[in-house]
Amino acid sequence: MKKRNFHTGLDIYVINSIVYGITFCMKNLITLIAVALFASSTTLLNAQETIIPLKDGDLSNIPLTGDIYHKDTTNIFDKFMETWVFNDGTNYFKVTFSKKERVRFSNTRAYADELVCEYLFKVNGTTIYDTYGVNSNINSIGDNHISGSSIINENKVELSYSEPPVNSCHKYASGELTLNYISGATPTLQWTRVNNELYGDNSTCPDGSSMDLTDFVIPANMILVKQ
Repeated sequence: MKKRNFHTGLDIYVINSIVYGITFCMKNLITLIAVALFASSTTLLNAQETIIPLKDGDLSNIPLTGDIYHKDTTNIFDKFMETWVFNDGTNYFKVTFSKKERVRFSNTRAYADELVCEYLFKVNGTTIYDTYGVNSNINSIGDNHISGSSIINENKVELSYSEPPVNSCHKYASGELTLNYISGATPTLQWTRVNNELYGDNSTCPDGSSMDLTDFVIPANMILVKQ
């Protein structure tokens, strides 16, 4: 009678156990290395980046070198981050502000928090603009028509201003929008727009369409009520 080789089965079991153990250890090692590299890169980034409170920063002279983050460290933007409404019976305007963090200035290594918005504007019940929902351009730096990072004081900010074009090209008109937060039992927002005298480039767009030369239609001065 031929004897069964128990050692062979045992050897295979031992070998499989060793292989499994090595594989398990390698997976854990790879995971630990990945975590360590991520932590190191994050620490290095934070170590090299200079954070400047947004209310103290000079946004008119952005350096081309060095990582600088103009951060809303005192959360001044927060009081504006609500839904506000103006309604005079003819014009209905609803706007919702939010904060985008660490937005990069083009062609620089400087970043800043930015106040952006979505809005609905109607005249006599007819919708003129609606940038909410599927029409939102809140995540597009170039197409978000009302946005900015300038803090005047604790209750006042200044944003760049434009409105959606009537065609596929950009609007020629531009302006500066000042928002003044007024506290109270029901907070209000004073909306004041000043048009720029020098509008800028009025050439055609890359697709051949002409620049939109129409004027702004949203009222320049409003008192909006917090909802």
